[in-house]
Amino acid sequence: MMAGTDSRGLFRVHSITKRASVREVLADMPILQGSDPRVLDILASEAAFVRFSPSASIFERGSVPTGIFFVCSGAVRLMSHGPEGRPKVVEIFETGGMFGEIGVFTGHRYRTWTQAVGTALLIHVPRERILEAVALDAALSNRMLEAVCARIQRLIDAISCTAAGTASVRVVSYLLDQYDRLERPEAGVILPAPKKTIASLLNLTPETFSRVLRSLVEDELLSVTGRRIRVRNRSQLARLLECAAAESQPAEG
Repeated sequence: MMAGTDSRGLFRVHSITKRASVREVLADMPILQGSDPRVLDILASEAAFVRFSPSASIFERGSVPTGIFFVCSGAVRLMSHGPEGRPKVVEIFETGGMFGEIGVFTGHRYRTWTQAVGTALLIHVPRERILEAVALDAALSNRMLEAVCARIQRLIDAISCTAAGTASVRVVSYLLDQYDRLERPEAGVILPAPKKTIASLLNLTPETFSRVLRSLVEDELLSVTGRRIRVRNRSQLARLLECAAAESQPAEG
């Protein structure tokens, strides 16, 4: 399956093959679970599976929003320009996630761009069908709004952390956030992207990110095997963040 964007930023699908139906996969997406069957019918009516090769562009900065993308497998990185004009990873969308909704609801051209992390299988739902679905289902509209608000809050938290936090604080904060969302923590955190991508997300160089991981391994707080990171001492990692927070508080005088 291949897909891309034309010179106007319009999404196009070159070829499609299906195993499970689009509707079945959409019904399993976290934000769509429990949706009215009529809503799923609307969303699936013009939706399509699309596959992107590693580092392929999904939409470009300045392109016209065409719909929402749901991640079936793989991951996608949201990119923007950093303070010095260099590309920076802003967010990573993992399996079960969605992206592109802000452009769909505002109608404004994208101010960021997205790339596949490894091979990514997505579902594209056209903008018109999204707007029709949320007009019909107030609960879905509320969930979409909650998802956008949660993303904004995560980005605010990330900005605060990367602006003031040391490299160790950024890494530990990210790992604990990932760890605390695991259903089976003993299995460890599997990084959703290569370490250099995670480093960019945390506003670190790949070398600094690797150095922090080595230090935490040497302190017996983590064990690292490829992209799998096992937390060996969560309480000590949490204390590291607490101490950093206390040190950052202005002294009372």
